[in-house]
Amino acid sequence: MATSTNTYGTSTGIENLIGDMVLSRAFTTTTFPTLLQVERQLDLTAANLNRELQAAGFAVPVSTGASDDIARQWLVGVNEMGACAKLLAMLPMTAIAPDIEDGGANRMEFFQAEYNKALKDIRDNRLVATRARGRMSAVFSGSQEDSDGNDKLPLFKRGAYDTPGTRSLTDS
Repeated sequence: MATSTNTYGTSTGIENLIGDMVLSRAFTTTTFPTLLQVERQLDLTAANLNRELQAAGFAVPVSTGASDDIARQWLVGVNEMGACAKLLAMLPMTAIAPDIEDGGANRMEFFQAEYNKALKDIRDNRLVATRARGRMSAVFSGSQEDSDGNDKLPLFKRGAYDTPGTRSLTDS
């Protein structure tokens, strides 16, 4: 199985970060975790990232175009760190505090903290990438339509308080 087209990281990136988990530094069908488990964690972590990105109004997945290249590279690292935290959690070694802010006491806590910071950055709109919709696209001023689809009169309209038979001093 290969990773999804919506996934940013690669199993090679995982091997660079935590390849020392296996003797050959390469995940295969006979290692623990297996290559299938590594790819599955990459896909699950990317799905979580894409959910956050989509909720923040970004086009998902973030493309490899010139305008989004920096964001894409950042997401590759975040995807791999999130997957590493999940993969390290599969080993019966130690408990962690996943909400810890700093780097933590071990690699699992470090990867989890970096992943959590990335999710917070996305929620705080600190990512520069192509958006599927603008940040203000859901903000409307005035009336639009009522629940039956009929056009409503605007809440404020020009000249609402003009007195008939008078002349405005602002008109020329």
